[in-house]
Amino acid sequence: MIDLFLTPQDLQHTMAKRVRALRKRQGWTQLELAERSGLGVATVARLERSGQAQFSTILQVSAALGRLADFEGLLAAPEPASMAELLRDDP
Repeated sequence: MIDLFLTPQDLQHTMAKRVRALRKRQGWTQLELAERSGLGVATVARLERSGQAQFSTILQVSAALGRLADFEGLLAAPEPASMAELLRDDP
């Protein structure tokens, strides 16, 4: 279920916890994740602590953790709800 009252800060906190949990599940240290993602260890530590990072950093970490495909549907165009919408969106 999607919580419609989530804030960006809530999502950052959730992302931080998920990255840390995925790293630990792999049995990696922050240094190992940093090396595998091509980032500095301070960047990985900040991401795990606060969830704050550039989008490219999140993608690099996700790729190292084998989760890059999770982003494929991000901001995808919604499916048309009617035939009229479908025809209107046709170039």
